[in-house]
Amino acid sequence: MKTKLSLAVSLALISAGLLSGCSSDNEPTEAASVLNYIPADSPYFMASSEPMPEQAAFDLYQRMQPTASLESDLEELRDILPQIEDDEVQHALMTLLIAMGEELEGVESLEDIHALGLKASPQAALYGLGILPVLRMQLEDEEAFRETLQRILTKADINPSTATTNGTDYWVLTPEGPVKAILAIIEQQLLLSVVPQDASAELMAQVLGNDLPDSNLGDSGALAALEQRHGFTPYGAGEVDFSRLLNELSSPSHAGTQALMDAVEAEQLDLSTCQADIDRLTGRFPGLVMGMREYNQERMEMNVILETDDGIVSDLRALTTQVPGLGSTEGMASFGMGLNLPVLLQTIQKYAQEVRQNPFSCAELQDLNSAWTEINMAMNNPATLMIGSALSGLRARIDSLTMTDGEPTGTGILTIASQNPLGLLTTASAFTPELGALGLEPGGEAKQIQSMMLPPDVPALYAAMSDTAIVLGAGISDSETLKAELQAPASERDLLLYGHITGEFYASLADVMEQVAPDDVSASDIELFRQYAEIYKNMEYGFRVDDAGVEMNFSLELD
Repeated sequence: MKTKLSLAVSLALISAGLLSGCSSDNEPTEAASVLNYIPADSPYFMASSEPMPEQAAFDLYQRMQPTASLESDLEELRDILPQIEDDEVQHALMTLLIAMGEELEGVESLEDIHALGLKASPQAALYGLGILPVLRMQLEDEEAFRETLQRILTKADINPSTATTNGTDYWVLTPEGPVKAILAIIEQQLLLSVVPQDASAELMAQVLGNDLPDSNLGDSGALAALEQRHGFTPYGAGEVDFSRLLNELSSPSHAGTQALMDAVEAEQLDLSTCQADIDRLTGRFPGLVMGMREYNQERMEMNVILETDDGIVSDLRALTTQVPGLGSTEGMASFGMGLNLPVLLQTIQKYAQEVRQNPFSCAELQDLNSAWTEINMAMNNPATLMIGSALSGLRARIDSLTMTDGEPTGTGILTIASQNPLGLLTTASAFTPELGALGLEPGGEAKQIQSMMLPPDVPALYAAMSDTAIVLGAGISDSETLKAELQAPASERDLLLYGHITGEFYASLADVMEQVAPDDVSASDIELFRQYAEIYKNMEYGFRVDDAGVEMNFSLELD
C-alpha cells in the first residue's frame, strides 16, 4: 500500500538535478531563458515560459506535504537496503534516493531551499535536439548546489568521471558504452543529457548550449501560442509533433538524431513506401499536447490532449451521451462513463470499412489493417449487440463507507443510462429474474430488489426508472431521492469518462482500514490516508472530447 507519494513530492524540487556536473571556471551569471536553447522545430518539448512566484510555489509544496511522512519514508527505505545488497544497481539507486531525501529533511522555509542552491520554482525545459533529449533547469546558486551535490554523491558512494568539450566541463555518470549520460552546471543552469560516447565537438556545443539554434522556441512564439490555444498557464506546457518525430527518424535533419542512431546502431526508418500512410496518420493525429489550466494555492488541473482532425472530433462527440449526474462531485467518490454503444459500433464499422477500402500499404503498418478487422469482429458479437442496443452509460457513486458488524459496508447509487430502459431491464432479467418481477415503470415508485443472489450483508437495494435511465440505490429507499437522481443534470463537457475522490473518502477509508487491519497495511499507511483527507478536498479525473481531440485531465482541489 505504501505509495511513497510524500517522498516523491519532496524530491520533486530537486528531481531534475539530483546529480550534477561541474562547470567551467567562469563566475556564475544571470541565467538565460531556457527557451533560448530549444530549436523552434524540435519534435518534442516541455517547458515553462515563466516560473511560478517562488514563495507561492514553496507554500504550495508545504500544503501538499504530509507531516513527518518524509522521515518515515526514509526510515522505511533504510530498512530495505540490507534486503537488496546483492543487486548492485538497485542498491545504488536506493542509496541515491535516500541521500537525496536526507537533503530535504529539515527544509522549512524558502531560504532553506535556496541554501541547497535550488529554486522552489525554476524555469525548466525538456526538449529534443532532433531525437536527442536535453533537460535544463535554472538554479539559485551554483556553488551551493555543488556542495549539495557533493554531499549526495558522497553519501551514495558515486564517483562520476569528468570530461571537457569546448572549454566546458561536465560529468559523465555512466560507464563506458555506446551512449553516456552527462550533467553540467552552466551559467546558473543544470543540464542533463544522453549523448553518443564519441559525440563530436559540434554536437556537444549544441547540447551544452555554446552553439544556440538559429531559431528558438522563445523567439518563434510557439510556446505562447500553445498556451493561448489551450488555455494553459505559463508554468509548463509542451507538445510532441508526430510528423516531425517520424520525419526525423526516417530522414534525420539534426546531427543529434543521426549521431544517437549511429551510436546504438539503429537503422533509419525506411518510409519511402510509407510516406503517404504516414501523412495519412499524422494528418488525422497531428500530435500530443500537455499543460496545466490551473496551478495555484487552491487548485491544480493537468491536461493531456491527443490531437485529432475535425472528422474524428465530430465522431467522438457523437459517442458521448447524457448520463444523469455524470461530472457531478456529489458523494464522497464516483466513477462513470458516457458512451453510446450503438454509435460506437457504427463508428468502428465505419473506420474498419475505410481501412478495408483503403488499407495501409507499407509493411510496417500492416498490423493496423488487421487490428481494425479484429476490433470490428470483437465488437460485433451477440453479447455486445444485445447490451449495446440498450446501454449508453453509467455512473456509480459512493455516499458513505463504514464498518458494520466487523464488515465494511456503505451506501450509494448506481445510475444506468439507456435509450431503452425497458429493453435493458428485460435483458438483465434473463440473468436476474427478480428484476423483471419488480414491475418497474418510468416515473413509478422505487421498488426493493430481493434476490437470493445478493450476499446477506449487502445493504437493501432499491430501484427506480425513468424514460432514459434506471437507478439502483444501496441503502437508499426513499423514492423521491431516487427519482431526483434520475433527473440529475448531466455534464456539458462531452465526457467519455469521469471520476472523483474526496478527502472525506480518504478519511472513511482510513477508518475502515484501521478496523479491518489487512496484513499489507501499516499504521503509517493509515495515517497517510488521514493526512490526505486533510490536504485534498477533491480529486477529479476523466476523458472528454475537446475541440482539438481527446483530452485527459486530472485536477486537485486543496482543502
